Amino acid sequence: MAGINIFPIVVVLFLVSNTFPMLEAINEKALAECKKHFSIKYAHDAYNYIFHGQPISEKSCWAIVAVGKKCHDIFLDWTLGGSTGIRRSKALAKGKQLWNHCVLTTVAPASSSY
Repeated sequence: MAGINIFPIVVVLFLVSNTFPMLEAINEKALAECKKHFSIKYAHDAYNYIFHGQPISEKSCWAIVAVGKKCHDIFLDWTLGGSTGIRRSKALAKGKQLWNHCVLTTVAPASSSY
């Protein structure tokens, strides 16, 4: 009796599991440390950019980049954990877009002149 070849299924599951970020529990200590270095005003600006498509100021971008990618990701995960009705994949994509936009803004600010 021939058995079912499950190898293709295992390969697909492996590829899919590595495509999506793992849902990790928020490290409360790291979250508290990140909060110490980030204003609620900038948090609102980032939230409005990600979830409402509003523009973000250069000043907010500087603050986001200053706290670092790790804190940006922690804040986004924390926000998604407490929200209902949000498409996680879309929010993560917008969060990545925000980070990339802010990094570019801080590297080559629009207001600089030569």
